Amino acid sequence: MIGILFHGPEVFDTGWGQTIIDAMKKQDDVRCVLAGTMGRTAAFDSGIDGIEFWSKMPSACLADLACEANAIVIVNFGKSEQAGLVFGGMIVERSGVNTPIVHVECSGPFFVEWIEGCDPGIIEALQGLELSRRAPVPIKPSVWEADGNIYRRMTTAGKDDFIFVDGIMVGRAIAEEVTFVSRDGHLVEIQGAAVKAHGIEKLDRFGGIDLRTVKLASSSAIRRTAHVARITETKGTGMAFIDHAGMRVYELAGGVEGAVTVGDDTTAVAGDILSRFGIPVIGIVDGDKDAVLDNGCFAPGSVKLTVRKDDEFGLKVFDGIFNKKKRIAMEFDEVLRKILAIADNDLLEQQTW
Repeated sequence: MIGILFHGPEVFDTGWGQTIIDAMKKQDDVRCVLAGTMGRTAAFDSGIDGIEFWSKMPSACLADLACEANAIVIVNFGKSEQAGLVFGGMIVERSGVNTPIVHVECSGPFFVEWIEGCDPGIIEALQGLELSRRAPVPIKPSVWEADGNIYRRMTTAGKDDFIFVDGIMVGRAIAEEVTFVSRDGHLVEIQGAAVKAHGIEKLDRFGGIDLRTVKLASSSAIRRTAHVARITETKGTGMAFIDHAGMRVYELAGGVEGAVTVGDDTTAVAGDILSRFGIPVIGIVDGDKDAVLDNGCFAPGSVKLTVRKDDEFGLKVFDGIFNKKKRIAMEFDEVLRKILAIADNDLLEQQTW
């Protein structure tokens, strides 16, 4: 069996995802796995069936696939050829597996055999797609400790890219290399970046991070390639609460009638994803938008409430209406009515779709 690990939305938006699946199916049975929220959305838009969505780091996905696959194919579309190459080498190194691994970098396009031993048919199939072959490159260790701090290096960010830690935007890159520094679970410094302090505060509010394993990401926009959203209607019950966690929308909002989203970018991302399933949102925002998704949509019936401070008002809603639960058995209209009832002078503007 060939394990295929997809990463990022561009592999589907550009058609490479289906192309690689078709080529590998001619060689052996395949198991297709995807890491990443926007990649999942792009896979849905593409209409490709049979892809499993794992809520794990790419390196952890590799480790699990290696338990049963004879070979693994990584399919990525980096912001640049170099960024894609570094990404592939990094996740292979972090996975610690010995299974043969070949990495298809669609931004080239080219492929790299990070761990040799793949069936010759796999290599021939990739060459048949006119992919050039490149040699592996040395990858510098990305995590180290010194003076009681944990350091982690990111070399895949481009200038002005948004930087995300556990799905929360914490700044923008201003250098070719970005280094994160943490102590006791608190992110104390981000070298090579213009830091958004509010993002750091959110991480602390949600319990801090383990810098060794937390998911880091960077992008000029969450969905960089042109695409057409696939729309389907679903019927759910109850309401979900998504507070500055747009990247966890599938985990938090499956099977609901609607969702309350807190934060400008969270509302944009979650609203756009949920619009594909006809699920409306009540977005609590304050205008502090970082434009991580410019071309998003909302399901009919969605409402955006602009308040003075979305964090504070969101907590008020979470405590007073959701009783500090992520999901409640209450209808959309009733939740909206209750939110408006407690808004008082906090509410600055209401917009409906």
